[in-house]
Amino acid sequence: MLTEIESTPTLIAGTREPEQAFEQILSNASKSSGIGSFVHVSNDDSGKFVLTLTPEGEELHKKYEQASRFADERGMGDRDVLELLGEIESKWPSYPGIVENAINEAIEMGETARGVEICDKAIADWAATLSNGSVKTAKDLSIESDGGHLFIQLLANYEFALERDNRLDDALGIAQLSRLLDPKDPENVLSSIVSLNIRVGESMAALRALEPMSESLAPYVLYGRALAYFALEQRENAEVAVQTAIRNWPDVAQALTREWKGGTPMPKPGEAVSELQVLYGYYEVFGSAWRSVAGAIEWLREAAKAVARLGSRRERYVGLTRSGMNASDAETEEAVQKEQAELIRKGQLIGEDEFVRFLEVQPNVYVYDLTERGKELEEEHNALYRRDMKIHARVEAIEDLLKTWPGHANAAIALARYEGQKEHFEKAIEMLEPVIFDLQRFWPEDIIGSGIIPADWSGNKPLLSAYAYMIVDLAEAGDSVSAKAFIDDYLALNPADNMGVRQKAIELAIADNEYQKALTYINTAADQISAYNLFGRALLGYVTKANDAELALKNAVESRPLVWREMNADKHRMPHNYNPSWVRYFSAEEAYNYNERWAALWLRKHGALAWLKKEGRKYLPASA
Repeated sequence: MLTEIESTPTLIAGTREPEQAFEQILSNASKSSGIGSFVHVSNDDSGKFVLTLTPEGEELHKKYEQASRFADERGMGDRDVLELLGEIESKWPSYPGIVENAINEAIEMGETARGVEICDKAIADWAATLSNGSVKTAKDLSIESDGGHLFIQLLANYEFALERDNRLDDALGIAQLSRLLDPKDPENVLSSIVSLNIRVGESMAALRALEPMSESLAPYVLYGRALAYFALEQRENAEVAVQTAIRNWPDVAQALTREWKGGTPMPKPGEAVSELQVLYGYYEVFGSAWRSVAGAIEWLREAAKAVARLGSRRERYVGLTRSGMNASDAETEEAVQKEQAELIRKGQLIGEDEFVRFLEVQPNVYVYDLTERGKELEEEHNALYRRDMKIHARVEAIEDLLKTWPGHANAAIALARYEGQKEHFEKAIEMLEPVIFDLQRFWPEDIIGSGIIPADWSGNKPLLSAYAYMIVDLAEAGDSVSAKAFIDDYLALNPADNMGVRQKAIELAIADNEYQKALTYINTAADQISAYNLFGRALLGYVTKANDAELALKNAVESRPLVWREMNADKHRMPHNYNPSWVRYFSAEEAYNYNERWAALWLRKHGALAWLKKEGRKYLPASA
């Protein structure tokens, strides 16, 4: 049995290099392999060595997968689960799943050194097979097989055991080795690499490891980056990074900064996960790295308080009276343009300045129309992007345009996007707010509730786009109060909404537990079959325990199986032609986009993602 061994640790202290770790694994191989009946080494077409399961190994591997499914459905104490695990352990004790269970039991009993010893014996068995197969270096080994995948799992178990036994250098070496063998990182050891680098005082190495993950919103990426900057005393970068982390994952900050008492139970397979267990899970994963940097926890606590306070700062914009109207149907584009030109010619002038006129072209339908001077400045703005000029020179030119015309919405949007890309959302808001208010000065006092500014008029798009960016930037800055006020006015003025504002409205309402309001946004949407409406209705059904939650989930998954698969995938790869501003229905781009925007919200509603995964699976089309 693996637990009944007497051995010295396989790796020596201080091994951080992956190839060196692999060499030491091979040098400590057992004299006779205990897994020769289950795994053997062969060569592939490229000349690399491959770990291949034998028929007996494949049979035990399938039995473990069956036991895992039963455990998810019935719990670990189920008789069938225990019988299957017992059979596998008796025949193949160094199978990674069996090793993982033994390690967890040892750690729960406070015997971390025994957890390492269990892994030592298992690794020695696998190393014997590698040595007998003439594998000499990590670069010679291919893991593109079931046997290779199991070896990667075993390395992940080893890294975990070493880390819990506070053998950080050894753990880092094994994590680096796993990442070297499989850059796709199915066991997500990159999170361990980041954490371990910070704990051993190599914060710059942690940042370098995170460089390929610049677009990721995973908690370990955002919080790891913030902690690494703090440890390096790069305070400005650290402040920006920690604000981004807290906005996306406030639960992680809560978990790291609260005072934990002993005895908090970790969830077991097949058991319901409570909110407390989720928070404690975050603490278990991230806590050691944050505790290793002096002052980091206190800094994070103050940063979390500062982000929470932002919501009360911009309540001066409380919105106007609210109501909604239905948008009229459009004819062909050419006919519409001709009709609009005629309506503008006959429209009633409500107000104007040097740059723009505001017209009522039909009863309670209002549009903006540029004057000749306004058109000149708009063309001047467009020309800036056709010139070969440095970014700072272009920014200064745009700022000058805004000084000339304070209501130049497209210029303000350009500056807001520039600041938003650097996550300077307060500056972005400062760019957009004066423009919106400048263009609002033409409005009749009763326009909200009795008029619309439809987006299918080209003159209206700059203002409505400014609203849309304003809403996103306010939400990113943590000011949901003002974001919601702008949302209500925007949807009253442009209920058809082709700029994604309704989607943001639903997201913010669900995040703040305003479920009836979110449902109203969905029910009044012009487009009922969008992914965010279908899955939003399902999420609302789950959190409100509605009778039709299952039906809503069925409709969502049957309509968008690609979204379900993306939401439940271990890895998320950006489609080649992905453009977040324009995605086709029923496409891989749509699925990726939904996961990017909504996965965090599903995770925050505890149990929702597990429900989506378990219950949604049965509604997948057979061909999906």
